[in-house]
Amino acid sequence: IKLLNYTINLNTREIITDQKKLKLTEREKNFILFLKDSKEPQTIKNILESVWKYSEGIETHTVETHVHRLRKKFLDSFNDNNFIKNNNKGYFI
Repeated sequence: IKLLNYTINLNTREIITDQKKLKLTEREKNFILFLKDSKEPQTIKNILESVWKYSEGIETHTVETHVHRLRKKFLDSFNDNNFIKNNNKGYFI
């Protein structure tokens, strides 16, 4: 699957660019694909319900923690500090 200047291999859960590879967890892969398929920024509530399958009203920092870790992985592996973006409406790619 093509996403920006990356290729996602769903079988190996790797994201690849310029001969560099980054191994993703199943949840990271699902999160990235959810944001990729979204036409507008996604709120934490939407992400928790769609990716994590949490019910409404759960208080957690799971999304923020995963975003932080993914941003660090992309920075370390690809020198990309702008893969997952956010604004006042939510997260997007």
